[in-house]
Amino acid sequence: MKLHPLPGTDLHLSTFCCGLGDLFALPQDESDNLLDAYIAAGGNFFDTAHMYSHWLPGGNGLSEISIGDYVRRRGLKDITIATKGGAKSSWRYRKVDHYLSPGRIAADIDDSLARLECDTISLYYLHGDDDRVPVAEIMDMLHAEIKLGRIRYLAASNWPVQRLAAANEYARAKNLQPFVLSSPRWSLAAHKIRPGLNAPEEAAWHRQTLLPVAPYCPTAKGLFAAESFPAEGDYNTPENHQRWNRVRELAHKHHVTPNQIALAWLLNHPFPVFPILGTKNTDRLKEALDTQQIQLTQPELAWLDHG
Repeated sequence: MKLHPLPGTDLHLSTFCCGLGDLFALPQDESDNLLDAYIAAGGNFFDTAHMYSHWLPGGNGLSEISIGDYVRRRGLKDITIATKGGAKSSWRYRKVDHYLSPGRIAADIDDSLARLECDTISLYYLHGDDDRVPVAEIMDMLHAEIKLGRIRYLAASNWPVQRLAAANEYARAKNLQPFVLSSPRWSLAAHKIRPGLNAPEEAAWHRQTLLPVAPYCPTAKGLFAAESFPAEGDYNTPENHQRWNRVRELAHKHHVTPNQIALAWLLNHPFPVFPILGTKNTDRLKEALDTQQIQLTQPELAWLDHG
């Protein structure tokens, strides 16, 4: 896997990010095998969160604790573990209204540092936005944590581009660090409720600013691997059905899988894209990593999206 500089930082990230979600629901030997395959392929970028695995019995903190343990057992160096804080209330997680308050973020960072057993988090995401809080307050709060040395670089998950733009404009005016990465839900198929960069104004802003993106659900939760288009669900729209058909047609032409075509479409944007792979299947992981070898033409890329 190639390593790419993350603009505005000294980090170099692998093309694909390894999403940890509920990976550690697997027995340790199985999760180790998948992570070993990712590392062997040149991967160095892991995505976790303060809240990940809370939906599993006894799962609070499991994702951060387990990836920290894996890294130590393998003696890994020169990797980036990105984690997230500031999540909303959730079942079996917590009940909190002001999830982007300084106290809440500080407490989340306390927990994450202890679970990961590190002194500094290289790349820290806010798990979501809260438009009740001015961006100036949010950026000042995060900069205070940077000054303490607890986090280094900032990222945002599920933030609309209008708020990203305002936050980065404020940060640069005050000589503070801006957000260097955005993580929306994004794939060739548009989600009904959270379209992410499928919304024209969102993609246009990223093309203009070249702000990198680490999309989650990059293959629309297995939509393109399905043998038939689903009759219901978050991606069931006529437009997505047409994209699903075009993906399968192009996959046949290139002798690759539909998932690989969907990932290749993401990688061929003018701004840096680091798809987050959330699979728990080692064969599926290797299939995804092979996407880097696929070359699509500009007409093919445009046809996949718009026909």
